[in-house]
Amino acid sequence: MTELTETMYAIFDRQEFSFKKLKEQYSEDELAQIKADFKDVWQTWKKVNINVYQKLPQDQFSKVHVESWTNGWNLRDHYWAAYRLNALADKSPCIGVMLDKKQLQVYLMFQHYKSQKRGDSPEQYNELLTDILSWAEGRTTDNWYLWDKNEMEFADHLSLNDYLTDAEKQILFNKEAIQSSFLLGKFAFRKQDQVANMENFILDGIEQLLPLYQKLVN
Repeated sequence: MTELTETMYAIFDRQEFSFKKLKEQYSEDELAQIKADFKDVWQTWKKVNINVYQKLPQDQFSKVHVESWTNGWNLRDHYWAAYRLNALADKSPCIGVMLDKKQLQVYLMFQHYKSQKRGDSPEQYNELLTDILSWAEGRTTDNWYLWDKNEMEFADHLSLNDYLTDAEKQILFNKEAIQSSFLLGKFAFRKQDQVANMENFILDGIEQLLPLYQKLVN
């Protein structure tokens, strides 16, 4: 059990992430401490996601991919991990988990990066939009949101409740989302939602999204 703390959010409270520019602003010792702080939070993040993976059915899921805490030239402004079913291990759709300065989120997505090499496109994935209404029946949908790939990371997304109850918003969202791809996810917001157990929060999100995600297998 790992609590999501203010320290984990606060690691991303900075304007600059480029190593080149950070070297201009900080001494070697100060920069070493910044790196150590980032890596310390990332080690916790990695451990959380490994714990989650180990609680998933091992015969169904590929090993979780936890993105590094740098990209070689920059500190990350968020930490990210991806979960894929074995049957979709080499495909673009996945369940992503992300922590940034604003929120923790677990979401279904189409990973456009390298999608051409994987030989798939978002059209089939976007067909899942037609299943969201039936998927949502009987679920608690507070703190669930929809957005499209072109929306900024820190934008205020469309709440799932509004999508389900407002036909006009639903039609407009679907029209825009199919131009790229849609994302559907569960959020916990900094200073608003306490997450005493990150593993349980992430597991719940994955398990709830799984019925939609599994539709892509066939």
